[in-house]
Amino acid sequence: MSYPRRSKKRITYHGRSGYPIIHQADSGKLYIMVRAKGGGVKRLYHGSKYQVNGKVEKLNLADA
Repeated sequence: MSYPRRSKKRITYHGRSGYPIIHQADSGKLYIMVRAKGGGVKRLYHGSKYQVNGKVEKLNLADA
């Protein structure tokens, strides 16, 4: 697959729900860009943990 590409599945991340654009780093890891606390953006990598409504989830971009 070529990257960047839009996710086929709806993903909820940082309180937002949508179809994010999936990027690939030079190392081959997949990530999405999310809003950072205090402004700006940061990378949320495949396999990283994040919270949705107080529940910890793991970001799975392999099947997204």
